[in-house]
Amino acid sequence: MQRGAILLLMSTIGIIGSNSLALSPIASDVAAGLGLNSAPEVMTAAGFYGMAVALSALLLAPQSDRFGAERALFWANGLYALALCATAVSQNLMMLTIAQVVAGLAVGVALPSLYSLAAHLAPKGQEARVIGQVLAGWTLSMVGGVTLSALIADAFGWRMVYAVLATGSLLSVLMLARLKLPTPTTRGKATSPLTALKIPGVKPGLFAVAMLGTGFYVIYNFIGAHLETGLLLPIKMAGPITLLYGAGFALAMVFDPYLDKVGPRRGLMMVFSLLVVFYALYASQIDRYEVIVAGAFVWGLLQHLGLTLTVGRLTIIDPGKRGAILGLNSTVMYLSVFMATVIGQNAFAAGGLAACAGIAALLACFGVLEAWVARRRAPTSGQSAARPASPCAPVSSPSSPS
Repeated sequence: MQRGAILLLMSTIGIIGSNSLALSPIASDVAAGLGLNSAPEVMTAAGFYGMAVALSALLLAPQSDRFGAERALFWANGLYALALCATAVSQNLMMLTIAQVVAGLAVGVALPSLYSLAAHLAPKGQEARVIGQVLAGWTLSMVGGVTLSALIADAFGWRMVYAVLATGSLLSVLMLARLKLPTPTTRGKATSPLTALKIPGVKPGLFAVAMLGTGFYVIYNFIGAHLETGLLLPIKMAGPITLLYGAGFALAMVFDPYLDKVGPRRGLMMVFSLLVVFYALYASQIDRYEVIVAGAFVWGLLQHLGLTLTVGRLTIIDPGKRGAILGLNSTVMYLSVFMATVIGQNAFAAGGLAACAGIAALLACFGVLEAWVARRRAPTSGQSAARPASPCAPVSSPSSPS
């Protein structure tokens, strides 16, 4: 049963992620279908979608602590499916934007619930392995959202892209209705975001999320522009980069059991340290297309490990307040997209993608420093960092490093 539930959560993440990634490669087709003059007009809907996700994760996701993560995911996914249907039949930009805002509100609740259920289903000491498997759903979204969406749009029109996603989401809802958990999820009172921020360990964990997310998007958001303006290549050459990134992200699952042994703090020190080296090398070779493509595989591998560790670190803090804590996680991650765009625009204009990679390396340095400080401050105990003695205070031990 557990394997089937994990596959369900993985595929649900894949469908959710596909919506946010699908619009960019088919924006021109959508603009033409809605009678607009340019693709950037359509991308405003994506901007409002991201804002809705961040606000929903901040304000609505904590309610899952009251009703249970499985119930919150069921209803949020149902609303998401309706929003995708509305997107598919949109007749103008206003309808498209409203549909995407509703989708964002649903996703802001669904993602924290997905992560919470992944941690709930994980056997003791195997949290990173299970969370990593569920997070592999983002690989599905990259393949489906970037590659398949363009193929489907070319063959059947852009509306079919959202019709397919809506169908997949409805199937996920039906499967979630039949999901039987071995033990019920923890239920209590909804926690306000401000209260959740005061829980020990939350702020440092969110700082790591911000460093990881901003460092990723400050490069990823400008790769297409670098290919076109810097290397004078067609935008379709971004396809191999995305595919190899997804392959690395998926293959990294084989290392997830090792993360359960080293713990989140030591694991993040290792991952952020490797990212510092990677981004520095990337910056020095950024004008070589073959290096960008090959590096995407390593990048995907490191990002998977970092995402697994940051999410896992937050899930173990307080199971009774996971909805609020993981809602903050999603809020910070989507705000990272905005911050990366703002910072990256100036950096890209001044020094190209190499400057963006330099900023990413600096942010990774901050991530290393935070993880090192967290390890120094962590109390010692006879229990593993993956199995905290108190739900509010994850601890480490000499025999089980964190």
